[in-house]
Amino acid sequence: MTDRISALIAAIADASDDQKRTYLLRQAARSLLFQPTAMAEIAKAALEPEDSASAQAAVTLLSCVLDEARMAVENDTPEGDALLAAVASALMAQDAARPIAPVVRLRLAQAYARASLPPPPFTILSPDLMAGAVPSGEKLPDLGELLDPILRDLGDTPLQVHVAVSKLLAGLPSEPAALLVSMVIARPGAVEARLGLYWLLDQRAEIRLAAATALLARAETGTLPPELAAILPAIRKWLPDGPARAALDAVIRRQMRDGGLQSQVSAATIHRAAASLPDGAGAQSLIAAFQKGSRRGIAMAMLKQGHGVKDAFVIPCASASEQKRMLVSILEELETFDIPPAALADGLARGLGEGMALSLLPALGLVEWAELLGPDALTPAAGDARAILAALGTTDAHSPASRAALVKASADWMNRFEQSDAWFEDTTDLRAAMSRARTENGQEAAVWKRLETRREWWARLFAVSAATLKAAGDQEFWPSFAAVAQGLLDGFPLKRIPVMVDIVDMTLEASDAREGNAPPVTAGGEVGALLEHAGITEAYLQGYLVALAVAPREPSPEAWLGPLLGGIEFPGEGSVNQLLGFVTIQAELAHDRASDAKIVAGWLATLDAKGLQDWATGFSDLVSACPRSWREKSLAADDKRVLPEIEAIAKGGDNSALRAVLPSWIAHRYALRQ
Repeated sequence: MTDRISALIAAIADASDDQKRTYLLRQAARSLLFQPTAMAEIAKAALEPEDSASAQAAVTLLSCVLDEARMAVENDTPEGDALLAAVASALMAQDAARPIAPVVRLRLAQAYARASLPPPPFTILSPDLMAGAVPSGEKLPDLGELLDPILRDLGDTPLQVHVAVSKLLAGLPSEPAALLVSMVIARPGAVEARLGLYWLLDQRAEIRLAAATALLARAETGTLPPELAAILPAIRKWLPDGPARAALDAVIRRQMRDGGLQSQVSAATIHRAAASLPDGAGAQSLIAAFQKGSRRGIAMAMLKQGHGVKDAFVIPCASASEQKRMLVSILEELETFDIPPAALADGLARGLGEGMALSLLPALGLVEWAELLGPDALTPAAGDARAILAALGTTDAHSPASRAALVKASADWMNRFEQSDAWFEDTTDLRAAMSRARTENGQEAAVWKRLETRREWWARLFAVSAATLKAAGDQEFWPSFAAVAQGLLDGFPLKRIPVMVDIVDMTLEASDAREGNAPPVTAGGEVGALLEHAGITEAYLQGYLVALAVAPREPSPEAWLGPLLGGIEFPGEGSVNQLLGFVTIQAELAHDRASDAKIVAGWLATLDAKGLQDWATGFSDLVSACPRSWREKSLAADDKRVLPEIEAIAKGGDNSALRAVLPSWIAHRYALRQ
């Protein structure tokens, strides 16, 4: 394990470009989520006192894994808590044995901050540690010395400036952090004032108050840009009651008295708007291609059930052609539906309303969305299922027979909507309940019992889906989504709702796949002898069949079986049929389990260097044998990077770095297949 982690960190540090580094980090993080024991080695590497390329790579990898763990915690799956606990345990043990140096504490705090996690105690700089961080006789660096380089490099993207400055503040106690926020906003620049808008949405009340107070000081001196002041009434609606909102009210009153709110924020032109249906975790994507004057870009937001407006940001585009290419690339990654721009505002308003009901602040990037759609468009609205259905004017006018027919139509959803592949239950409590069941019937009963407690949750997911499809003009399906949502709220029997039966089946299948960690190929006796006679190792066959399972387009049996077994003379009557039966079963197992990165990681963990080379050879041979199924135009950018690396391993190349990223890539490649 130590050698593999060292090789992975070295590969990240030595990556030839940012794209390759980002790919390695993303794929490794997804795999390491299921390997908490590896975190001690990563933490050890991150604690290097020197700020070397290796230490930077380790900290970045640590942050990416923490981010995956945070998302797992939000989805209530046990891997997240296990990994966060493993990281904390490793770092606390290091701190207890030898106190972590202040500069390293800041480095770790930044890693947690980048993952949107509060910095834990072992990363916080106490006053004593802060004093010890500055050598005797030296002064703390001037604020301008810290801020000016960031503004010079990132001034055109204020949200990125905020991210960079927030890294500098990570690990500081609340009082000094709030003081520095006030000092930054007090500077006369427009970007510094905009940073104040982002800090109004900070999770810490002290930071929000510092931001509002500093903005009031700028309003008093007439240095608050009018176009930013015009957004403040919208932001006020997103804040909880408290000192920060009271201070912001004072800013708004001052601007109104001086006529500073008369400058209206004109809405951008939305060339195209799209939305996905919510996935199994309740996450819905909103996408807008916009133009405001000469400025073009792609605005994206993620609404997540139980979290409100979880993420929001804008990707600038230099030209119309770049905007078009980027939009096509984004829309290829998930199933979306074109909607009118007003539906974007409706979705964000629902997310804001849900977040406020849960005492959650929206993502900072919503400030940019307010400028694009107009601040009046983003007023929080009731976001519960009943309110969404009421706004749709749902099924009240339908007869009982008509409503029953609409509910019955949900049997077609799984075949129609790609996002439905993720509609299943997987939580810590459900796993525990299913593990206590002694029979398959008992496991199924545990799932049905769980779903009875989740009526409101699934009703909201289907209500949001109905609103999205209605906005997209899909008259065929939105009424059935609305009818099912209403039925769930009204206590309609779950077992008489076809989609809920499908959800139970998918939940049981996901559980079976999660438990099926053994490699799909386990040949012995006569079958093992036949494989040996054909010159096929089990690792080779596994790689061949995994490539079959994740091919962008499924090849015909003749296309993949012929190159594997054709031309081989097998001894004994019926031996060919025996081997064909075995291979076919193994192909089905590979197909069923390739979607789970944890299972794939378990398969690969059993292979030594020679076994992985055989596996890679089998994978590459299937790709070569079925070129129509692996056409260049069917490949994503990640595929075009990984396939040559698999081929290199087949030819004897180093496999240390790729071994860690293969599980996540295979699972992702499986999700993209047609």
